[in-house]
Amino acid sequence: MELINKYGFRGQAYTVPTVDGYQLGVHRLARKEGPDPNLLPILIVHGLLGSSADWVLSGPEDALAYQLANAGYDVWLGNTRGNRYSRQHLRMSPNQVEFWNFSWHEKGIYDVPAMIDFILNQTQTPSQQIYFIGYSEGATVYYTMTSSLPQYNSKIRLAHTMAPAVLLDKVRSPLLLSLSNNSPLLISISKSTKMGELLKWSEQQNGFMQTMCPPFAKRNPCVVLFENLFGPNSESIDMNAVQVMMGHCPAGASVKEPKHYNQIIQSGIFRPYQEENADRIVKPYNLSLSVVPVHIYYGLNDWIVHPKNVLRFAAVLPNVREIRAVGGKKFTHIDFLIAKRVKATLYSKILLNLRNDARQNAQQ
Repeated sequence: MELINKYGFRGQAYTVPTVDGYQLGVHRLARKEGPDPNLLPILIVHGLLGSSADWVLSGPEDALAYQLANAGYDVWLGNTRGNRYSRQHLRMSPNQVEFWNFSWHEKGIYDVPAMIDFILNQTQTPSQQIYFIGYSEGATVYYTMTSSLPQYNSKIRLAHTMAPAVLLDKVRSPLLLSLSNNSPLLISISKSTKMGELLKWSEQQNGFMQTMCPPFAKRNPCVVLFENLFGPNSESIDMNAVQVMMGHCPAGASVKEPKHYNQIIQSGIFRPYQEENADRIVKPYNLSLSVVPVHIYYGLNDWIVHPKNVLRFAAVLPNVREIRAVGGKKFTHIDFLIAKRVKATLYSKILLNLRNDARQNAQQ
């Protein structure tokens, strides 16, 4: 909220309840004169360990949330359960391991639907529809929701998914592959220590990370980590954006989320979490039920979401309006947030798509 108000935008914070008791923090922003009432509201959902802050960190000239607000949209920034803005529950405390018994499946079937319904109730949009934008896990939970709760397809007029983490068997990150290969040991450790939370945000920890990753040091630890995790493209990284990001990310998640992703990496199947020693194999999500018109953007040098995986799952979707590799041959997973030219490379395309859709909507 401080970042939003600092640059002269109108900001509001809300608490959105889910049917299973979690209390989600959602941030809303609009230009000073307010949103254009003729435009549909937009919900943006962050990736794993991210937060609503991801969409305002690079400042009013470049960040996606500000670009959308300046164009007249009513912008809603979601925070899924477990991150620094969504650590409340009606009956449980984050100090209880039971609080963390969720993966991104629950985010898809509880959190995003709750946010959509809350936005529609607050805005009273005549069409009872919104626009949706999701990045990485934000795309995972979108496809989880639209394939598991097909009634929510009618509540979304148009979707954009960036670096969609859906099929992951072709992961190229040596760091992720090493963690995946050693997952039995890591899972055993997390069980014995009753560890439910992953990389909790704290002012002290994140402040330390900022000092470790100064913007004037081109090969600082953050850049090395990013290259091994997301793919190498150091000349594209906005070092100032990295510095600001480290004050907000990692924002916290459940240990069960990477465990669920690891099942997708190992099996090559997009499906709900498979409990250990379960009698039956869970069925895959039925992506043919995800019928919202969608634009899909991916990076050719994304070491988490391989282009072949994107093309394979997109072939099953019934209403792909566009599927596009953005930013050239070196564009990586993290470039969707902090690349120097991401506004011109990607965000301007999203704004153009939304303008064209609004024009078509007005003519109907």
